Amino acid sequence: MKVGLMGTPVSSGNRGVMALGTSLVSLCAEAGAGEIVMFLGHQAPEEVAFRMGSEIRRVKIVNYRLSPRAKPCEHLSWIVLASGLYRMLPLRQVRRWLSRHTPWIAALEEMDVVGDIRGGDSFSDIYGPRRFLLGFLAAWSVIMVKGALVQFPQTYGPYHRWWARQLAGWLLRRSPIIIARDRESQRVAQELVARRRTVMLSPDVAFALPPRRPGRLLTEPPLPHEDESWVWPELRPIGLNVNGLMYNGGYNRANMFGLRLDYRAYLPRLVEALLKEHRGEVWLIPHTYAPPDSVESDPEACRRVRETLPQALRARVRIVTGEYDCQEIKAVIGLCEFFVGSRMHACIAALSQGIPTVGVAYSRKFEGVFDSVGVRDWVVDGRAMDTDRAVERVLELFRRRGEVRELLQVAADQARAELGRLFRELVPAMAGRDRVAEGAVAAGTPHGPAS
Repeated sequence: MKVGLMGTPVSSGNRGVMALGTSLVSLCAEAGAGEIVMFLGHQAPEEVAFRMGSEIRRVKIVNYRLSPRAKPCEHLSWIVLASGLYRMLPLRQVRRWLSRHTPWIAALEEMDVVGDIRGGDSFSDIYGPRRFLLGFLAAWSVIMVKGALVQFPQTYGPYHRWWARQLAGWLLRRSPIIIARDRESQRVAQELVARRRTVMLSPDVAFALPPRRPGRLLTEPPLPHEDESWVWPELRPIGLNVNGLMYNGGYNRANMFGLRLDYRAYLPRLVEALLKEHRGEVWLIPHTYAPPDSVESDPEACRRVRETLPQALRARVRIVTGEYDCQEIKAVIGLCEFFVGSRMHACIAALSQGIPTVGVAYSRKFEGVFDSVGVRDWVVDGRAMDTDRAVERVLELFRRRGEVRELLQVAADQARAELGRLFRELVPAMAGRDRVAEGAVAAGTPHGPAS
C-alpha cells in the first residue's frame, strides 16, 4: 500500500509541524503502509529519514517549488496547469505525456491514497491569504489527478474572507474522509459539507509522538555538572514556551491576531509571579527555531524575556538552547513540573506526557485540543483576557496542578490508543475509497456526490 502525505514540512524550524510529520509517518507505517511519499513545497526531491523507535524509516519527497529558478516541471504553476489538463483531457496519450513531464503527477498516479494535514491549523486564512492559497493549489492538483483527497486530523477555520470559506468548502466536499481534531472544527467542517458526509473526530496525531532523550541538555546559563549527559534538577522546573510570532505581533508586527493580552509585558510578569510561588527554576523553552531577526524566532524571544527580568531573578531562569528535534524537545518538556505554552504543539508535548499545562491562546484551536483531554478551562485566551487577569489565571491553575495530573495521564494514554486504532482501520479504508476515486477520474466522470 502506497500512502502520500501532504502538509508536513521536513525542513521547518517549527517543531510542531515536524511533530505532525513524524507522527503521521509512524501511524501510517504501523497501520500497514508499505511505502510513504511526501508531497511538499521543498527545495529538491530527496529521501529523508524518520526515526521510529529504534528503526529508521526513509520517506521519499516529491517537491514543488515557487522560485523562478526552479525546474519548470517542479514549479507549482506548471503542476497546477498540468493537473488541470490531466482532469479535463481524459485521453491516455495526453495523460502519459503529462505524467512523463511532471514528476508530481507521476508519483500521484502510484499512490493508493493521499492525505493532507495542512500543518495542523492552516486549513484557515488566519495566517494570511498567501499560505491558504498555496495549500489550496497543492490540494487542488491532487484532486484533479486522484479525484479525492483525505483530510487528516486538523483544525478547520476560522475563515475571515468569504472566498477562503468557499474554497475550503470546495475541497472538503471532494474529501471522502474528513477528520477534525476538535469539536468546533468538526462543526465548521460539517457545516461546509452539509449532509454529504460525516466529519469524524480524533485526537491530534502528535499525541502519538514518542519523546526521545537528547544526549546533553544545553541551557543558558549552563546547568551544573556539565559532564553529565542528562541532569534531573533537584526541583523539577516550570516550563514556559515563548512564542516568537506572538512576541513580535505576528507576521505584520501589528498585533496580527488581535490580542487583548500584551504578550511582551505578560511574559516577564508571569515569570516573576511563578518564581514567587515555586522554589525551583523557570525554563524558557523554544518550539520554533528561526534566525534572530525573524518574527518566528522563539529562541530570540526567550533571550529578550530573560534580559527584561531583574538581575536577582535571572539565576533562576534558564533558556533551553539546544536546537533539538521534535522528539528531543518533547523529552525536555517532559522534565517539567508544570508547563505554560503558546505554541500549540509545545502544549501537546506536555499534555501528552501528563504534565499540567496552560495554553496561552492566539486562536480557537487551543481550546478544542485542550477540550479533547478534558482541560478546556486551562486555556488563557489572549484575544479575550487582559494581561493582569492572564497572570492571575495561570497562578490559579498552578496551585491546582495536582488536581489534573492523573486525569491528563489517563486522557493521553487514551488518545494514543485511539489514534492507533483509527489509523489501523482508516488506512486500508482510505486506500479502497481512493482507488474508486481514481477509477472515476480515469473514466472522465465526476467523483461521488461532491462534484
